Amino acid sequence: MRAGVPPYFDLLIDGFRSARTGRHVHLGYWEQPPALSAPCPPDEFEAAQARLNEIMIKLARIEDGQSVLDVGCGFGGTLAAVNEGWRDMQLVGLNIDRRQLDICRTIAPRPTNALALVMADACALPFRNGALDRLVCLEAMFHFRSRAEFLRGAADALRPAGRLALSDIVFKHPGGRAPVPVGLLEDTIRREYGPWPELWAGPQEILDRARAAGLALEEMIDVTRETLPTYRVTAPDDESLSPRLSAGSLMRWLHRNGYLTYICLALRKA
Repeated sequence: MRAGVPPYFDLLIDGFRSARTGRHVHLGYWEQPPALSAPCPPDEFEAAQARLNEIMIKLARIEDGQSVLDVGCGFGGTLAAVNEGWRDMQLVGLNIDRRQLDICRTIAPRPTNALALVMADACALPFRNGALDRLVCLEAMFHFRSRAEFLRGAADALRPAGRLALSDIVFKHPGGRAPVPVGLLEDTIRREYGPWPELWAGPQEILDRARAAGLALEEMIDVTRETLPTYRVTAPDDESLSPRLSAGSLMRWLHRNGYLTYICLALRKA
C-alpha cells in the first residue's frame, strides 16, 4: 500500500494487471436494480460502471476542443471514454499514486487529442488559474484530505463558466441503530476508504463547501438506489458483518438501510 492510497487499490491494481478487472474503479449504475442476492457476472458489473461513467461525462457537458482534467483518475476509465468520443482535446489525468498513472499510460490518445498525466495532490492542484474548461472527479473526493480545499482548487483552475462534474458518497449518522460501535465504524471506513473528511457531512454541507469555493449548483442527481447492487461484487453475501468486519460490509449496511446517499453534481464556476 502506498501512503495516502486506500489499501483496496492494491487488489484492484493486481486485478487490472492480470486482466480480471477493467479501467473503472467505482460503483456501478443499474436503471432497474436487481436484488442484492442475485449473482453479478463481471461483464454486467463492468457495463454498470460504464453507465455511471457516462452519467458523469454528460453532467460535465464535454465538447470537442476542451481541456479536461480528471482528478483522482484511477485507471483512466473516464479519460479513455472522452478520448474515444471527442476530438481536439487536451486531457489530463491526476493521481497521487504512480501505479495508477502507469496504467493510464496504456491509453493511446487519438491523433487529434493530447493526454498528460500528473502525479500530484488533489488538494493542491498544479494548474494556473483559469487553465481548464472541465474537471471531473468520479467517486474520489472522499479520498482527499479536505473536500473544501479540493473544491477551492478546482474553482481556481476552471475558466469562467467552467464546469466541475463530481460524485460523492455521504452518510447520515445511524445513532443507536449502528450495527457496531460508531467509533469502530468510523475507524474502519477511514482506514480502508479514507481519509474521508467530515464523515457525517450530508449533501447540503457538500453544496455549502462548493458555494463557498465559488461554484454554483447546476444539477444534482441522486443515484443511491441505482448503485446499491454494486455490493453483489464488493461485499457479496455479507449480512451479519461477521466474522471479519470490513468497510465494504459496513458500506453495504449503510447503503441498504438508508444511511448512505450517492450524489452526482454538476457545478459551474460563477
